[in-house]
Amino acid sequence: MGAIIRTEQLYKSFGRDNQEIVVLAGVNLEVEEGSFTVIVGPSGCGKSTLLNIVAGLAAPTSGCVYYRETPLLSPRLEIGYLTQKDTLMPWRNIESNIAMPLEIRGLGKVERRERTNELIQLVGLKGFEKHYPHELSGGMLRRAGLARMLSATPETLLMDEPFGALDAQLRLELQGELLNLWTGSGKSVLFITHDIEEALLLGDRVVVFGSEGSIVYDEAIFFPRPRDAATLRFQTEFATAHQRIWNALVSARMQQEAKR
Repeated sequence: MGAIIRTEQLYKSFGRDNQEIVVLAGVNLEVEEGSFTVIVGPSGCGKSTLLNIVAGLAAPTSGCVYYRETPLLSPRLEIGYLTQKDTLMPWRNIESNIAMPLEIRGLGKVERRERTNELIQLVGLKGFEKHYPHELSGGMLRRAGLARMLSATPETLLMDEPFGALDAQLRLELQGELLNLWTGSGKSVLFITHDIEEALLLGDRVVVFGSEGSIVYDEAIFFPRPRDAATLRFQTEFATAHQRIWNALVSARMQQEAKR
């Protein structure tokens, strides 16, 4: 399959105290359709900024993002975005939060209810439909956010460290559920994380960003699927790949520090 997302000489800067702060400089990246691509890199290297631009929520200073070879200039229904922080509406219960994208699309009440009930079952929130966000745990909030993103039936998922704030056991559980949801769906995923183990467990490809979004390492991951974190992490091949990406991250940090 070809690239579903392609960035071409993407440049992004901000003005601060009469100075130009460069966040991305000449980023060229392709995400293959149907793939699970993971980006890792040190804090401040432009990962989240890139995702905001690909989501259509921010405009590049120069360069272009193409979605199916069409310039992406604003948010698209085909692209779902799960951010680091929960963005559920606190005055809506979980059922109503998940149904919100369906309301925006103008679906009828019966169809909204059916689709919402399917998603609640899918992400393991049955019995919590009438709860409000403040009544749920962090893991449940992540499940609800995932369900809301999926309710619009996007073909591409952008995910910015969605499990970073969770404890290790819950993170593993949700990683497994995400893989189950993605496997066989044909959806494309662009996923950001700081966790090398998470990157290797989830990804078909791991891209390491350095300063200003420079790509310092890019590796295809061929561990067979389905993947079981409990056994995969103890395999020699996993440890070797982990070391390669760790070395690339060290280089990325050194590059970033050299530019400060």
